[in-house]
Amino acid sequence: MAGGILWLASYPKSGNTWIRIFLENLFRDAARPVSINELNVVGFGDAHIPLYERIGGRPIAGMDDGAIHALREPLQRFLANRPETSIVKTHNLLGEHEGRPLIHLEHSMGAIYIARNVFDVTVSLARHYNLAIEDAVEAICSPAMRTPTTGAAVFQVLGRWCDHYRSWTGIPGFEPLVLRYEDMKARPMKAFDRVVRFLKLPANPARVAKAVKFSSFEEVARQERAGGFRERVREDQVFFHSGRVGGWRQQLTPGQVTRLIEVHGEVLTELGYLDKQGRPTV
Repeated sequence: MAGGILWLASYPKSGNTWIRIFLENLFRDAARPVSINELNVVGFGDAHIPLYERIGGRPIAGMDDGAIHALREPLQRFLANRPETSIVKTHNLLGEHEGRPLIHLEHSMGAIYIARNVFDVTVSLARHYNLAIEDAVEAICSPAMRTPTTGAAVFQVLGRWCDHYRSWTGIPGFEPLVLRYEDMKARPMKAFDRVVRFLKLPANPARVAKAVKFSSFEEVARQERAGGFRERVREDQVFFHSGRVGGWRQQLTPGQVTRLIEVHGEVLTELGYLDKQGRPTV
């Protein structure tokens, strides 16, 4: 293996894109914020259709999901054998689908995993995929949760929010850097400095501070309002909607909160999203 793959992994709507924009600004070290439509440092995503078409030698439109899934290993081998480390975004869980791995650890050199509390993720998912809140609650509690293959991306297998986290953090000898979205919001310099140290980059507080400023929610939302964001699922979608912590309190019913805690309570407690009495802390 040459550079190998460094995964940026998360459940959808957890801050993955924010990390990508930070890394873009950090590595480019430009005088002004990088365009959110020109993200090249994390130049790959494992749902990116052109990659599958390149490896498969034919359009995605002619493939079923089984054929697409069979291309994951050669695609990841291709990315791992590049001279430099390939930083690759994924929302897939770290497990198998129909007898084949979704993530091939033999081609991987590490991962950064971004966790966000399941309550805000549920609300953001509902908005992102145009779902009713109740449907989003059941989706994030379902082991069968996945996204379909569309004209924009190949299918991804998510499973339950809690199982997704466990899949990435429960493998002996594979120790991703785990970041909480809420800590990124509350103490961005401290959180993003952990990313810099994990990547074994030279300490440069001024450069990190500039990258944090240039990747702030206010900046990326301003850019989206001015010129759109090409990774949106729908043309009428606002990708960078609010980025708030705790916005779920105005959206979820007590019954929906109870349902989420029943399913995900153990991981919510482990990550500090529930106190000792089982009450949400965010």
